[in-house]
Amino acid sequence: SKGYSHIQIQRNFSFATKVSSTSITQVIKQLAILLNAAVPLKQALNIVLENTQHIRLYLWLNEISRLIESGYTFSASLTKLNLYLARAEIQLVRIGEQSGRLAEILENIAENRSQTEKLHTRIKKIMFYPAVTLIISLVLSLGMLLFIVPQFVELYTENEKPLPFITQILFILSNFLRQYLLLILMVSVVAVGFFSFFAKKYRFLTAVKVGILNSLPLFNKVAENARIVFFSENLALMLKAHIRLEVALNTFLATQSQDLILQKEVKNILALLKQGYRFSESINPSIFTVQVVQMLAIGEKSGNLAQMCGYIGEQFRQQLNDQIDLLSQLLEPMLMLVIGLIIGTILIGLYLPIFDLGGLVGGA
Repeated sequence: SKGYSHIQIQRNFSFATKVSSTSITQVIKQLAILLNAAVPLKQALNIVLENTQHIRLYLWLNEISRLIESGYTFSASLTKLNLYLARAEIQLVRIGEQSGRLAEILENIAENRSQTEKLHTRIKKIMFYPAVTLIISLVLSLGMLLFIVPQFVELYTENEKPLPFITQILFILSNFLRQYLLLILMVSVVAVGFFSFFAKKYRFLTAVKVGILNSLPLFNKVAENARIVFFSENLALMLKAHIRLEVALNTFLATQSQDLILQKEVKNILALLKQGYRFSESINPSIFTVQVVQMLAIGEKSGNLAQMCGYIGEQFRQQLNDQIDLLSQLLEPMLMLVIGLIIGTILIGLYLPIFDLGGLVGGA
């Protein structure tokens, strides 16, 4: 014996509650690189597994490795576990296995996911600033109504002259908030929790949320172009992998998407295809624009539908990026205007009676 004792092997796992989409994309990209380097799939999975620190992601990859050792294919393992990857992506993996182009397919999936994640990140960054600004303005307004307005109530109640209408509204609102603020906060927390919980189970709540966003003037065009980009790029990816059009369209229905408008439109497209209509004739121009319908018709007639879908995705992604940039430039001045109106209205309501100095002096 060499005297070795108390040897401890430690692995620093990350106990995050949810595996991020970015982590899954990184795993797919690593597998694609290893497979392109002629590393066998089982060995590639073990290499990725050794560098994984997220406990849930580690367990998922470990289970995939175990299933492959038991005789399952990679796509069958993904289907059995049914985690993290969409049905369309698993379908692409299956085609890649059958055609011997798994590395290429995984690379395409990773690139498509990366583009989508970048878009979502940009939208979140744009929405973060307005959200913080509105929260700050709300806190300031509540602070003025709760602590400053009551001081003016004591000042003006000594004067018998009638107060301006806007000042009376401020006093009523301030008195209401001071009496029922705790109840309002409790109801708000319960309402937000209720909506967040049941929106995952009941699709009509999701439909309400999407409907509200689509009705906003600044966001409806962004939502429309984002829908076209998502549909065309994913359809191009599947058609280039030689997946039949009907099968590719059905994957949009199996995906847990919040875009109920897209899912309803895909159902209509499939119904029209069964009736004998061509794909381009089945597309609703009010959802996908006349330009998209015309481009799909050209691609369908020339036999290059997959390439045309990819071109549509690139073109509308550029338009979407431009719209997001414009939206980010417009939001700041609009928010400053909204905050100015809120704070300005409160200040005008408070100081409007003081402008009539003669009335205040006469009352004194």
